[in-house]
Amino acid sequence: MSSAAKIEANRKNAKFSTGPKTAEGKTKSSTNSLTHGLTSSPETIFATQPAEAERYTELKEALQLQCLPEGQLELQAFERFAFATFQADRARCLEVDTQTSWLNEPTNQILFQQMERFLKLAILQERRADKALTELSKIQADRIATMDIHHELYTFDKTVDIPASLPVAAMRKSNLYNTSPGILALTILGLNQDVKDLIAQKRKNRNEASPNRT
Repeated sequence: MSSAAKIEANRKNAKFSTGPKTAEGKTKSSTNSLTHGLTSSPETIFATQPAEAERYTELKEALQLQCLPEGQLELQAFERFAFATFQADRARCLEVDTQTSWLNEPTNQILFQQMERFLKLAILQERRADKALTELSKIQADRIATMDIHHELYTFDKTVDIPASLPVAAMRKSNLYNTSPGILALTILGLNQDVKDLIAQKRKNRNEASPNRT
């Protein structure tokens, strides 16, 4: 157990070791624990590795041309997909490089452990990429299905804001007869405040006409 004198001495010494004070020193200190960066945020990696930032930008632009995300929900899902894909590729490259070194030194346990670590991180990032791409695909499927609903609403001379989070594609897939674009359009009309007021007024009139009705 530390004595009171020792604790006091540690407190005094701490005053002379408060960490970096300059912006340059703080930036360097923030990356002391950064090695491969496979679990780091984009800001952490790209702040000190401009070449990686350039590679990521090229990959993201190529993927964006294929995925064509629209709206904030799709863009956020796409960003998660793009960065996880980028990290998975980096992990696989590091795994191959480490494996090559380990084959030259098969008794080197450190290299073997690093190789296993990179493999696990690659699998983790690939799962994240797959999950984000599935999410993006779902949101886009709902957006395309919603276009049919808007077309039907147009025939009713109505416009209704349909939430991007509404699982329109799943609703249509569950029962193609009961969830046709026309039926869904009528259902979604219930989101319109004018329709809500009309329904409420009809209920009120019905209750007033039949006061004893339960």
